[in-house]
Amino acid sequence: MFYFLLLTLCIFEVESVTQNVSCPNVRPRELDLFELDGKWYLAAVATDLNIQGDCAMVVFSHKNTNTTDVSISWIVNNTASYFNGSVALTSDSTGADFLMVTYTDKKTETYSVLDVDYEHYAVIFACYDDPDGNSSSYELWKLTRSPHLKKTDAIKLDQAVGNYSLQSTPFMYFNNTESSCKINAGNHLNPATLVMTSAAAITLFRRLY
Repeated sequence: MFYFLLLTLCIFEVESVTQNVSCPNVRPRELDLFELDGKWYLAAVATDLNIQGDCAMVVFSHKNTNTTDVSISWIVNNTASYFNGSVALTSDSTGADFLMVTYTDKKTETYSVLDVDYEHYAVIFACYDDPDGNSSSYELWKLTRSPHLKKTDAIKLDQAVGNYSLQSTPFMYFNNTESSCKINAGNHLNPATLVMTSAAAITLFRRLY
């Protein structure tokens, strides 16, 4: 998705997906933070993510009606790396719901949920128009409750992406099997060693300055 991840052991360099059109006019789904709670498996991510992750997960844990915590993990060779953030439910003048995520490096991103079935799948999207007005950078997540992507869920995910002409997106897929998602005792990277920044924000920063 989306990030530069600087670890004490290695550097994962990520760039956002770019397109030669402005951001699509999306129709975000109405959201219930309580229903987002729990573990989601990252089935696919729409970026040039330079990471050899065997398994990836996102866990939401609500704190109150409008805020929740989020923890994202990648597992490589049964060793887990984590980075965290907090999520606030916001809305615009039309009443559309958005997830405003503030990550541990204080960077904030606003995500639209293109489609969600709280028991099965979710599609999360963020897009930024470039200053020239003729191109944009975006992030796209496919999440599932099941570690194995069910055919019926895959169809729904593809439909949500296709509704906004994003079906040609270069997805990176994860192998969320029981063995690849297993974490060996003691094989955890300290979250305090992680620095994460959205690549989309970095792209805009570079172009503005």
